[in-house]
Amino acid sequence: MRIVRAASLTALAVVPILLPVTTASAQPGDQDQPTAASADELSRFTFPELGLGQSTTVDLTGPRTRVTVPSPAGAVPSTLNAVLTTPAWLDRGWVDVESDGRPITRIALDGAAPTTPVSIPLAATRTVDGVIPLDLIPSVIPDDRYCPDPDSDAVRLIDATVDYSGAPAVPRTIADFLPVLLRKLTLFVPAAPDRETITAATTVATSVVHHYGAQPVQVEVRPDSELQGAVPDGSFERSIVLTKNSDAGAELIYPVEQAPPRLYLAGTGSDLTDQARLITSDLSQIAIGTSALAGPGAPQARLAPDSITLDDLGIGTVSGTGGSTATASVDIDQTRLGRSAGSVSVHLIGSYTPGAGSVRASVDGSPLEVWEADDTGRLDRWIDIPDTALSRVGTLDVSVDHPSASSGSSCAAAAETTVTVAGSTLVRSTDSSSPVPLGWRSMPQALMPQFDIALADESYAGVVRAVTLATGLQRLSSLPLDPEVVSMEQALDGSAPAVVISPVAELPDSVTLPLSSVDETTFRITDPEAAGGATELTVDIAEPLATMQVTSVRSNAVLVASWNSAPDELDGMLSWLGADPARWFALDGDILFAAQNTEPMSLSSSALSGADGAAAATDDGTSDRMVVVVVGVGLAVLALGGVAALVFTVRSRRSARDPGRDSGLQ
Repeated sequence: MRIVRAASLTALAVVPILLPVTTASAQPGDQDQPTAASADELSRFTFPELGLGQSTTVDLTGPRTRVTVPSPAGAVPSTLNAVLTTPAWLDRGWVDVESDGRPITRIALDGAAPTTPVSIPLAATRTVDGVIPLDLIPSVIPDDRYCPDPDSDAVRLIDATVDYSGAPAVPRTIADFLPVLLRKLTLFVPAAPDRETITAATTVATSVVHHYGAQPVQVEVRPDSELQGAVPDGSFERSIVLTKNSDAGAELIYPVEQAPPRLYLAGTGSDLTDQARLITSDLSQIAIGTSALAGPGAPQARLAPDSITLDDLGIGTVSGTGGSTATASVDIDQTRLGRSAGSVSVHLIGSYTPGAGSVRASVDGSPLEVWEADDTGRLDRWIDIPDTALSRVGTLDVSVDHPSASSGSSCAAAAETTVTVAGSTLVRSTDSSSPVPLGWRSMPQALMPQFDIALADESYAGVVRAVTLATGLQRLSSLPLDPEVVSMEQALDGSAPAVVISPVAELPDSVTLPLSSVDETTFRITDPEAAGGATELTVDIAEPLATMQVTSVRSNAVLVASWNSAPDELDGMLSWLGADPARWFALDGDILFAAQNTEPMSLSSSALSGADGAAAATDDGTSDRMVVVVVGVGLAVLALGGVAALVFTVRSRRSARDPGRDSGLQ
């Protein structure tokens, strides 16, 4: 980047056997041609659909900002349309756009307008490994009445879309089955599946979601009875059919000419799961036929290392630049660590602008340590992050302050401050004995490296719930999840974390939920992290309810999805989550609560019970806790519509007596 100052101023699973299958299959008519859509077809994708986020900040302190646009074979990215925001301190400037070292266009920035519409031609660019790399190189001239602050008032690319001409080529081999850009995956499953089939379905769904990363691939489950009349897939869609057959294998079958094929995965027992693991495994790249057989090869559990560098985490070196203060932000993602971590400490290695001042370390805005800056400019210090400050993803900020650097009356007097956290910085952690933190922020890392799924209903409806839940959890994870469907007894008595999907009436006694019910009108809130009894809330209405709650059994994390009468409320909750993947990321507390005609809401048992200090208990321990409970569960019940009379009775159960078994929402 150039700031110019006017007049003196800048595991996948490894499949051990891969054999061709001799069974014949329908072949594509002309495999080198695009799909049934003509070459004139135009598709438009937003940046979020491409996995590129809502906006892109153009780095004004580094040499360039890279944007990678997916480029499927046969579908040509033609134009990138967007809006560039203009900082208030800008007088004039431009952004050069290059691809693979070749200039594409120059975008002029006008300081008189807050935004600048842009249209970047892509037809002449070259595709490299399935993407078009675009480099944005800014040059800006600040208004001499302002000191530029690139951190708080940046140049951003917003409302971006990419137009594609033509359609992706029809896959000719299993290796080419998954395109670089996918809108939707449809899974056809038997109407009466067994546990191995459900395991295969969740394995396919989670592995595909992980394969596409930030792309919000929609996953739909349909019964195989609908396969006969199903419309062929569109250009950016794929279908996978799971079938029980003694002849195991994977095979492409083309429903009509010039349409994407469907991938049939056949087998029984673990053979079917082996075929499911083939889709995104490394060996799928050499499945250069329309049929193949994946031999037995359960994936090895990913054992999380106790120490790992930022380079090995895929973060690399992180830098920050500013005037008197510079900050380098490092995201500590527990799903990248591969477990629910505790006792996290970071050995900061790097450098900063030397001179008088201070260096600060904080996590998510909470201060950890402050020490004096010196003339060496060397960063070499261990920082401990307390378990209470941990979350699924926490941001460790390393800031350098040089107060004297900002003295003077002009921007030229403000020296530039930089701080760099090197990729050799070490992150050390231990395997937490219990999920840290306990609740939704512990998901899905508390389910790593492998977890069980137990279903009270192992029917087609159970498959839909298991796949929807598993794919939602996978969207939260940087590493692939590894689910296996087992019996309820094995899930709750075994040594692995688990996901349980069941009506509350069928939950065993070993499961204690944060939010349960004593009878049809009384809720019980139990804070799993606090000693003592429970807090209760009585209402004069019984309504269908559903929850998803995080708890622990035998020191293993357990996610329980349950309902009190019919599963419709749970199905509605899962559909609501699936409609916008961002909702998964927003989940907090340890309870997701839904009732009829209400939008699901996140609740915290600690806040509801007053154990976290959100409600200070009075002498009798009732009134303030009552306020918290009413605000939480009470408002949810009030939202049922037409309910005028509610009677709240909150009784503190902080005595030593046994609060009894939590029966769930009955």
